[in-house]
Amino acid sequence: MFVLKGILRAESQEKILIFLMIRGSGYGKGIAEFFGLSQNSVQKQLARMEEDGVVVSHLIGRLREYQLNPRYLFLDPIKNLLKLALKVYPESVIQDLIMNRTKPRSTGKPTVAARLRKTENEFNNDRL
Repeated sequence: MFVLKGILRAESQEKILIFLMIRGSGYGKGIAEFFGLSQNSVQKQLARMEEDGVVVSHLIGRLREYQLNPRYLFLDPIKNLLKLALKVYPESVIQDLIMNRTKPRSTGKPTVAARLRKTENEFNNDRL
């Protein structure tokens, strides 16, 4: 799904920006795997956006982690535009973006209740 076709150069740019906006940061490989894109195209777009100042990166060991540049002049308008674009995305994609599991879930801990709480508290206010 490529909602911002007339504004951005490539579909991968839109997906990268949405990923970074919701999760805060990410690695090229992780973004590519999440959306089913080629890792090469994601890395190229990240390099272009870093060169343009939209994203910044830093090394963590041998991995390069990217995030939206907080000093970018048009960060707030881009975030507002991405929030509008998110309204067109399927709810399942939004839920998967919100759920950022980095460690195993505790035995017996419910998954649905945690997902709903996080969605209601953090995301619904931003979407409107």
